[in-house]
Amino acid sequence: MDARLVGYWSESEVHPGSTEYTELGFRPDGTGWQYWSSWSTAFVVHRFTWEGTASRLLIRLGMILDGTWSLAGERTHHRIERREHLDTELTLSCTLAPGPRLRLARPLDEMLGGTEFLAVPGGGTDPTLA
Repeated sequence: MDARLVGYWSESEVHPGSTEYTELGFRPDGTGWQYWSSWSTAFVVHRFTWEGTASRLLIRLGMILDGTWSLAGERTHHRIERREHLDTELTLSCTLAPGPRLRLARPLDEMLGGTEFLAVPGGGTDPTLA
């Protein structure tokens, strides 16, 4: 497991002002998540396990959650409307460049997800765990 991948990565840092964005979290215990959200208030979270290096990732998708988000003052709330267990394995080539910038050869989900992310110091968490 490449420790340089551990942390929080955001597509919104690459494309500020976009109406939708994707974020990735890689924990040191080999678990992680992908969070996609849109200004339409839709969101999707993929929870996964991972292993690999900065050039090749093995991702095992274990769960998908989706629903809507809303703002209450400064806080974002997520209403989960669907929860589905998955057993899908993906192997992705990727690169880690200065910045640090993470580039995936393809998204985790072909319909929802980015391929280029910047590291966000201090990071975030899977918003559906709160």
